[in-house]
Amino acid sequence: MFVFRVLASGSSGNAFVLRTDTATLLFEAGLRLPRLSKYLASEGIATSDLSAVLVSHEHRDHCVGAEELASEHGTPVIANEQVLRACGLAHLASVDAMPVGQTRRFGDIEVTSFPLEHDAIRHVGFFVRSQGRTLTIATDTGKATGDLRDAVSESDLVVIEANHDLHMLQTGPYPYHLRRRVGGPRGHLSNLQAGGIIVKHVKRPDVRVWLAHLSKENNTPLLALRTVRRVLQAEGMTLNVEVAQRDRPSLRWTGAPRPRQLSLLQHEGSVVA
Repeated sequence: MFVFRVLASGSSGNAFVLRTDTATLLFEAGLRLPRLSKYLASEGIATSDLSAVLVSHEHRDHCVGAEELASEHGTPVIANEQVLRACGLAHLASVDAMPVGQTRRFGDIEVTSFPLEHDAIRHVGFFVRSQGRTLTIATDTGKATGDLRDAVSESDLVVIEANHDLHMLQTGPYPYHLRRRVGGPRGHLSNLQAGGIIVKHVKRPDVRVWLAHLSKENNTPLLALRTVRRVLQAEGMTLNVEVAQRDRPSLRWTGAPRPRQLSLLQHEGSVVA
């Protein structure tokens, strides 16, 4: 078994779940527990089934449900030490610090964290390897880091932020200081920036791309899709590109395993049973 599913992805909450024969991982816990439990149950997953939840940074749309999972269900919460402290989770018995750049194994799933640029404490993305498949989860970043480029180039599935349309951001309801933050190098990727990263660093035509973390105020799914596809077409690229829904379960990926060489992001790590 291998199923990766978007439960929600947007400024109102983010959660992704990966289920295999030996582990079930939740990436981000940006939904309150009742809603998160409901979405997990729709996939046949109980909160008690979770092997761990991995949190990228301390903003509430990524971590609000983590304390409830840890305190009410004893779910291990994994993040780097700075993020655990910033989320107010460091005191909980079931938390576990995972330094940035470390690889951790959960059953047959390997997860490597890598740094991203965002106005948060030690914010990270995740590069995941399992059963011959690789995927990247990278939201909340204002620009492409070298580690992000490496992860994208090695992935069979790329989940990447396409937060805003530049024109909508500039002419929309946000005050100037917020527009500047969102569009800055430690803010969020625009549709055009996401398209540029995909064009430059996706290496194969069979790679799947999911656009995630769309803004409710400054983007639409259709606009994000059209913009990214236009960038790809200008470079003669054709890829399977889809949009994750902000507030409900949407995309699902099972993927086909393929042989590959040793990953550039492979690090010596630890094993979680």
